[in-house]
Amino acid sequence: MFNKIEWNNPLKWHLGFSSESASIYERIITILFFTGFTALCAQIAFSVPWTPVPYTFQTFAVLATGVYLRRNDAFTSGVLYLLLGGFGAPVFAEGGDILFSEGALIASGGYLLAFPLASAIVAEGIDRSRKKGFAEIKAQLTCWFIAMIPVYIFGTLWLAASYDVEFSQAYEWGVAPFLLWDAFKIIIMAIITTKLWSYSND
Repeated sequence: MFNKIEWNNPLKWHLGFSSESASIYERIITILFFTGFTALCAQIAFSVPWTPVPYTFQTFAVLATGVYLRRNDAFTSGVLYLLLGGFGAPVFAEGGDILFSEGALIASGGYLLAFPLASAIVAEGIDRSRKKGFAEIKAQLTCWFIAMIPVYIFGTLWLAASYDVEFSQAYEWGVAPFLLWDAFKIIIMAIITTKLWSYSND
């Protein structure tokens, strides 16, 4: 199990986790692991008075899922995360265990629903590098820059609907305070995947 992973070389772990020759059991384990990792990171959260949306490390886990898993597996991990929360598991920020309340999606639900897509977008850029055997910087940077766009759009639209406020107000609550927070995480991860990681199986 996982005998293709060079455990003594962390810069190549992603090659083993995303290998097309990985068995179905290995893929299931990695999907479950990153689902759990996302749930764990969601608990690292703190609320602030200027926005109803808490700061969390949830998006870091969502992006990391795309970094280590190939596209379809990354998307599946995100969907599984949503299903667990939808069925009452305390996997969301600060132990949240509901996705719907009184028949409607919770206020932060727009962000949550976009997470699988964000993971898949990141994975697409990394997958292209793996296939070429070197860091395909243009594809990676494109995917890095657009990965959070659906999260911001869907999240803001639903936040505005949930609180019955204008889109601009929802943007001030749910996007503006997080732009630097998310940009910092993305820049660090992009530097690692484009400058440090190895994409060669040699």
